[in-house]
Amino acid sequence: MTRSAREVVELYNLVVWNQRDFALAEELMGETVTRHDVGEATVLTHEQAVARIVDHWAMFETIRFELNLVVAGDDGEHVAIVYQSPMSLKDGTETTVGSMEIFRVVGGRITEVWNCGYKQGVWR
Repeated sequence: MTRSAREVVELYNLVVWNQRDFALAEELMGETVTRHDVGEATVLTHEQAVARIVDHWAMFETIRFELNLVVAGDDGEHVAIVYQSPMSLKDGTETTVGSMEIFRVVGGRITEVWNCGYKQGVWR
């Protein structure tokens, strides 16, 4: 049974990231993942997409995604989130960043992500 796009995005943020479940990342990332930014796009292989998560986690003592808003599109593929993410670096430095992302999920796997950056702080 294929997970809904919303389930995939929630699992990606709340379990893969928040619980360091890299095995689940293997299940949720597409064969390729295109990461869109304004004026550019980067295509990652499945292995690179999973490694990006593992490598990012290696910089932090803690990181947590808090999903303030999750909106699933009527097409069954797109999910938008508004999040903030408190984190602690290995040296004890603490910060919080916030942003929005839009995910495209096909066949239960994340295939595209749009993100135009983040800002330090929390949503008000």
